[in-house]
Formats: sequence, C-alpha cells, structure tokens
Amino acid sequence: MKLPLDVLVPISQVGTLVLGSLGVWVALINQRRQLNAQMFIEISGRFKELLRLFPTEAWLANRNPGQPVPARSQEITDCTLYCLQLVADVYNLRQGRYISDKLWSVWEREIEHILEGRIFQREWESLAIEFAHNEDFLRYINALMRAKRMTSAAPVSCNPLAGGL
Repeated sequence: MKLPLDVLVPISQVGTLVLGSLGVWVALINQRRQLNAQMFIEISGRFKELLRLFPTEAWLANRNPGQPVPARSQEITDCTLYCLQLVADVYNLRQGRYISDKLWSVWEREIEHILEGRIFQREWESLAIEFAHNEDFLRYINALMRAKRMTSAAPVSCNPLAGGL
C-alpha cells in the first residue's frame, strides 16, 4: 500500500510536531527537577550556616527535655530569628509554587520538628511581630505552634510514683 504524497506530508509534519513537543515537555520536567535540586542544596547550605551560629546548648535543649533550657539571650533570639527567616523564605517559595510537593514535604517535617522545640516556642512569642507583614506565614507558624502546645498538654498523673498529685 502506497500513501499518496498529499497525505504523507501532513502526517509527517504532525509527527514532527508531536516529537518536538514531547522533547520540550521532557526538557521542562528535567529543568524543574534540576531547579529543585539546586534549591535544596542552597537552602541546606544556609541551614548548616545557621546551625554553626546557633549556640550548641540552646540547639540541643530545643528538643531534648533532659537538657536545661538556657536563659534568654540576644544571641539565641538572633539565631532563632535567622532560622525563622529561612523558614519564611522557604514558605514563600512554596506559596509561589517554586518548590515541588516532594521537596516541601521533606522540609516541612524538619520545620515542624524544629518549631516543636522549647527554645523556638519561647522565642516565637517575641519574634512573631517581625513577621506581621506576612499574615499567611503568621497563620502557618501559629498553627504549627498551637498544634504542638495541644499535643504536649498531657494530663496530670495521679500516680505518686510518677511525680503526680
């Protein structure tokens, strides 16, 4: 069976367009993945720098109830502010849909883990005003903080051996 030239030319043109479109689509997907990888590397680097600045005793006491909570200091407040600013940057990138769902879920677990800590709970009370210009971010952080406070409000034990009433 031989196709006439007037049928073969349009079919080949459509085939070329389909293959070209598929190539552009694959390139866009790869570019998005590469951008997400670059963001992950950049944000992770910023976080590592913040960890170096954060007083070790405060960072360790944040999540470990066995560690004493250090007294308030300008250094702890500043470092907490820097961490919260990084969280705000990541949050705003997410709101702008620059961060994929998979990458966001990884970061959000870490954000929740950090914000559940005693130091961040304490410092947020005085630092929240710094983010008053971003109501969405305030609602997001307050929801995370409120969820932590609700889950950490354990009932008082009546067992004298457990140190209750």
